[in-house]
Amino acid sequence: MLSSANIDFSGILIDLITIVFFGFGTVYTLALGIIHIVRKKTRTVGYYLLSFLLSSLIGLAIAGLMAFLWVLSLQ
Repeated sequence: MLSSANIDFSGILIDLITIVFFGFGTVYTLALGIIHIVRKKTRTVGYYLLSFLLSSLIGLAIAGLMAFLWVLSLQ
C-alpha cells in the first residue's frame, strides 16, 4: 500500500484559489499602476487596494465559471 499516493484535494483547492486571487489582483494592479505612471496621474493607496480586491474577486468568479463549465463538459 502506497501512503504517498493520497492526494489532498482540499489543500490543492486552497492553493489554487490563493494563486488565482493574488495572480489576477497583482497583474491588474501592476498594469493599472504602470498606465497611471505613464499618464502621470496620481492615485491614492486606497484606490489601488480597491482595484486589487475587485480584480481578484472578478478573477475568482471567472475561474469558477470556467471550472464549472469544464465540469459540465465532462458529463
